[in-house]
Amino acid sequence: ERRTRIQLYFDIISAIFEEEMDNDSISPTRIQFKCNTSYDKLTKYLEEMKNKEIIDSDEIRVTEKGKQFHKDYSKINDLIIDVTKQIKAE
Repeated sequence: ERRTRIQLYFDIISAIFEEEMDNDSISPTRIQFKCNTSYDKLTKYLEEMKNKEIIDSDEIRVTEKGKQFHKDYSKINDLIIDVTKQIKAE
């Protein structure tokens, strides 16, 4: 199943958060592996995210806007999972 651009943004931010906890520096290659995407696509998405001010352009860090996106997407995703479980239980 293919992921949407928004899902990929979420996965990239999640990978950055993981890397921040585990390492001092954040490597695009490590993010690539965590997100299971090609390096070319990752660099394209990172550039888009920098232009949208979701990540910092100087280094790979999540901005406040990016943190809010991650939080909101998590809530929506949790709601979708809960509704899906309820529908399957019926």
